[in-house]
Amino acid sequence: MFAPTLRQRARPWLWYALLLTVVSICVFGQVAADPGGQVVASNDDSSLFIWWLGHAAELLGSQLGLGNDAAQGGTADGYLYTEAMNTLHGGVNGAWNTSLAGLGLILAPITWAAGPVVSYNLLIISIPVLVSLATAALFSRFLTHVPAFVAAGGVGFSSYVIAQASGHPNLAFAVAPPLVALIIIKLVLRAPQTGFASREFWALSLGLGAVLGFQFYVSTEVLAGTFIAALCLLISIAVFGRRAWTLAGWLRLGLGGVIGSALALLLAIPLLLTMRGPNAPTGAIRPHGVWNTDLLDPIIPAGPTLLGSGSSPIPRVMDIDSAELGAYVGIPALIAAVIIVICLIQRRRYTTILAIASATGFLVFVLSLGSPVLLNGTVVSGVGPFALIEAIPVLNNILPMRLVLHSTIALFAILGCGLQWALENIRRRRAQALLGLLVISAVVVAPGVQTSREVYVPDFYTESITEVVPAGAVVKTVPRPLAWAEPHADEAMVWQAVSGFHYRETGGYFIGSSPESDVTYAAPEDALDEVLYDTVFAGAPFPDPDSAEVRAAVDELRASGVDYVILAPDAPLLPGEPGDYEDFLNSSLGEPMFDDEGVLVYPLNR
Repeated sequence: MFAPTLRQRARPWLWYALLLTVVSICVFGQVAADPGGQVVASNDDSSLFIWWLGHAAELLGSQLGLGNDAAQGGTADGYLYTEAMNTLHGGVNGAWNTSLAGLGLILAPITWAAGPVVSYNLLIISIPVLVSLATAALFSRFLTHVPAFVAAGGVGFSSYVIAQASGHPNLAFAVAPPLVALIIIKLVLRAPQTGFASREFWALSLGLGAVLGFQFYVSTEVLAGTFIAALCLLISIAVFGRRAWTLAGWLRLGLGGVIGSALALLLAIPLLLTMRGPNAPTGAIRPHGVWNTDLLDPIIPAGPTLLGSGSSPIPRVMDIDSAELGAYVGIPALIAAVIIVICLIQRRRYTTILAIASATGFLVFVLSLGSPVLLNGTVVSGVGPFALIEAIPVLNNILPMRLVLHSTIALFAILGCGLQWALENIRRRRAQALLGLLVISAVVVAPGVQTSREVYVPDFYTESITEVVPAGAVVKTVPRPLAWAEPHADEAMVWQAVSGFHYRETGGYFIGSSPESDVTYAAPEDALDEVLYDTVFAGAPFPDPDSAEVRAAVDELRASGVDYVILAPDAPLLPGEPGDYEDFLNSSLGEPMFDDEGVLVYPLNR
């Protein structure tokens, strides 16, 4: 017998990747058909990430001599800190804003060739594929190809991943958790071949560092959640994997973990230093007790599934973005998991993995409930175990809902074990019954075709902007980006991105701070924003453009360094009746110097 060649080993993985790609294109078919003009997002966080993907590509292009240096964001512009937006108030600390720098650099060639919207949609379509492949690498450690691939596909196309892909690619890109689990298992549950100097040991240790280091530049929250899940995994291994581990294995894990962590921290030094820089939030980013998994969430369909109604009927403390509702796995899957654990845990082949997966999944899910613990929106326990996490600095920024990713991985590991047993014993009635239950489980959680929406971009930003607005000019865009969890709220950021960051923007949607607030979510209001506050937020009529208050606001705007006001009169969410905003600016700023291609450009230097 000859060992399989690299091509033979790779062939099933290549076919699997192709199948996953086809399925993902079907799920995201609407954006696949129009990748430059549509996004799947019920919020407008997509505009934020389109901006960061475009920013990374533009900055890399300038550094390589492919871009226009004059178009960069001012005196401070980098992958993690930039004045391209919020330019009048010190810019944005991207280390606190999931700037996707790691993915932005990888996707830069796509962004250069096709634009940041296409790059964003390519990322969204590829996420379920990459998550499935990473999870399959973990599951193949204890399952054969077919059950490992099927179970891993369940994770990649799970409610969590598909829901978060609706505007949160940083959270949906869950490649690190299964890879970290795989490395931990290989380090602790395998006897070293030739001691700590073996090639395998160093490959695993350095691989751990590379995975963690890269994750710093994708999402620090997923990284922190992976740390918590890894602790749960280690506890489960220590308690339920005693037959499989040795003291040498723990020493191997300890040393490998130190090496990997050291490499990760070395790679993360730029980000960690930037996090201590200006415009960093000084308090908890989100209030506690809101983003908690309800005890009914795993069994009540939400938006991402074929059976989902589009919104969860479970009462919430406050309105929650549907992209966060990813805990659903279905009653059939939970029943199947219980049956598999009860029936197979006594079989030596499955004892260790089922015990470890069950314990890990349970521990992480309990933490995902947050504090307090809720049942159908009603408090059943005023304090939950997650209160321990909330007391730890930095970790207190984790939203407990997002930990369901890790319990989902554990659940599908259990289901994969059941699928393998059923396929190996397919002639037995019990195996056929279990297989039928697993098929029902898959149908119940299968994602439907995700509905997309148009990204509104005036033609001006891709056609005439370079002829009308000087490179590097300071621009106030109307409507300005607002921290609203609804479509189109921040599309002005997309306009700046597709222009190649030709100008600097006064507004912006980001996480930061100000002298008045420990945490802010948008650029501070300027004088004109304050005058128009009731018009924007309460639907009040526009103020008198000839009033002293409006004239003073315009003078202050001009004195602060704003060069142009650009109005997109047909933009969604523009306050007032059609033409109202245009009439107000025409009266207060004078006639526009450019009125075409979906915008009106008002210079302030006249």
